[in-house]
Amino acid sequence: MKKATLSEIYTCCRTAGRWLRRLLLLPALLWSAGLWYYQPVSLFIPIITIILWLLLHRRRTELTLWCSVLLSVIFYLILPGPQPQAWQTPWAKAPRFELNGDRLTIHNLRDFHYRSENDFDPIWRTEHYDLSTLIGADFAECHWDGMEAICHTMMSFAFADGKHLVISAETRLPEGEAQSAIGGLYKRYGLLYVFGTEEDIFALRTNFRHEDLLLIPMKIKPQGARNMLMHFIEQAQQTEEQHTAYNTVANNCSSGVMRTFRHLAPNMPRYYDLAPIHNGSISRILFHHGAFHSLPHESYEDFRTRSYLGYDLPSDDFSSVIRSRIAPAPSAP
Repeated sequence: MKKATLSEIYTCCRTAGRWLRRLLLLPALLWSAGLWYYQPVSLFIPIITIILWLLLHRRRTELTLWCSVLLSVIFYLILPGPQPQAWQTPWAKAPRFELNGDRLTIHNLRDFHYRSENDFDPIWRTEHYDLSTLIGADFAECHWDGMEAICHTMMSFAFADGKHLVISAETRLPEGEAQSAIGGLYKRYGLLYVFGTEEDIFALRTNFRHEDLLLIPMKIKPQGARNMLMHFIEQAQQTEEQHTAYNTVANNCSSGVMRTFRHLAPNMPRYYDLAPIHNGSISRILFHHGAFHSLPHESYEDFRTRSYLGYDLPSDDFSSVIRSRIAPAPSAP
């Protein structure tokens, strides 16, 4: 068999590179077109592209298009997060924090009272927490429309006096804006860490949206729970100060949760960092690494079934009711 010469190998590699470059150009242009659509201020980029193409006498079309993509990427990177005149009511106020020793004060704690998903009394409270009485944390996973690969993730922190503090990183929508997974790629929405009550954030999903919510007790010591809570507070403050934008893939409802877990457990495998892209896998990963309180020899599927809350739960003593639903059945004598 004739051996390929260096010249032939070079020609083959060059041809493969050219086709690969062209193959990558299409999704790059589609992403750029989305930027031009969702951020109309970026429309100067296709105008510059057309002018450049004409100046080159319609030659080097591929180079011109790659220049357009590069300009789009640069524009996206320098584009600030949204700062609208008004946010929609559920995300109108960002939480504020005061810490004095073990005494944590949270202003703008969300505690809405609902008659339906879109009919509610918007109530923002100031609440005090004694961090020395923090006893644990629960992981919450919410699915809708039968989707298992995608979910919304939340955390709930339990205190010895019966208080529960929920943290939910959510898409912060400006007034008049409807949420879109595609629009979420282009800095159309803000990101807000909502601090609220279980009667608001959990019951909204179980009783009014009829979403599938799982509540999962974590195997964590009080000091670990405190470190986790403080890390969330730090993330919430940075997000608000920097006007951080929501991103469907890179900075979504689960990204902050994963960063916090990584901060507390730096030895987790590297593939764990990809979980926010398919965040329905987070609980499976944590289960197999022993992060949850499960029964001896309990399978992951049985564990999930036991953690499921159901719909239309009693509003009186809501936190106790939901925990009684996920408690292990007493063993036979």
